[in-house]
Amino acid sequence: MPKVTVIIPAYNIEGFVSETIQSVLDQTYKSYEVIAVNDGSTDNTLSVLKRFEPQIKVLTKSNGGPASARNLAIKNSRSEYIAFLDSDDLWIEDKLEEQVGFLDQHPEIGLLYSEAWMFTEENGEKKVQNKIGYTGDPRFCQLLYGDYIPNSTVVVRRSCVDQVGLLNEKRELIAVEDYEYWMRIAKNFTIAGIPRPLAYYRLRQGNLMGDGSNIDKGLNLVLVAIGEVEKLFPQMWEECGIDRNQLFARLQVRAGFAWKQQGAWKECLSKFAKALTYSRGPRVFRWIIAATLLKRWS
Repeated sequence: MPKVTVIIPAYNIEGFVSETIQSVLDQTYKSYEVIAVNDGSTDNTLSVLKRFEPQIKVLTKSNGGPASARNLAIKNSRSEYIAFLDSDDLWIEDKLEEQVGFLDQHPEIGLLYSEAWMFTEENGEKKVQNKIGYTGDPRFCQLLYGDYIPNSTVVVRRSCVDQVGLLNEKRELIAVEDYEYWMRIAKNFTIAGIPRPLAYYRLRQGNLMGDGSNIDKGLNLVLVAIGEVEKLFPQMWEECGIDRNQLFARLQVRAGFAWKQQGAWKECLSKFAKALTYSRGPRVFRWIIAATLLKRWS
């Protein structure tokens, strides 16, 4: 029985998924199985996936979003560890080796992730942009401030899935279903991050980090994800010592700062005004002033 199941949900991704799968097949660690789920693609994604059989297992279903695709793969998996990989991202060749070794040595850790490089690709040339993934103090309360866990770096224990359940398949959570899942796991298990990039996150038009046009969409999705977790853990604000309204105000200021960076002052000021509807405390005003004047703020 393989020790790791690698789960790849795939939807209309014929141009990228081959390289993604190859980055798994090139891993130095070999005790794994790969389950790729074609989520109702209308292009040639399914044909591309099938070229890799029998090295990988290919499942296909009607379109339901990445959470439903990952859940189908989890139900068909049989390993101790479950690793997630988006269908356009890439793994560094010793990614599994390092993470499996870490989990074996730290049985108290339920979810393990790492930093990742963000990259673009033009005319076949990859250009690394910067790093993502905060590993300094990973815990549930920190996740309320934003998702610092790169999805394609995550490995979870099956015991986490057995206790927490599967991913939330609600359509309104598409693009943050992973964030909502990390929060649920972190509320019940210790999580850890490796301060080294073990994956490459592809920046392209259509994904949340791909361009600046998704600032408002990204903000709204974060609020939806937090709202879902809040239903399960209504005491989380008191337990974490976090002022709910002040946090939501900070998220609005953060979005306003992002708009300012693009020179979109109308949208920027709209977000600052929205922040003040959550809280008019002095800290919020200081955030707005800092976000207005500084070149870097978060």
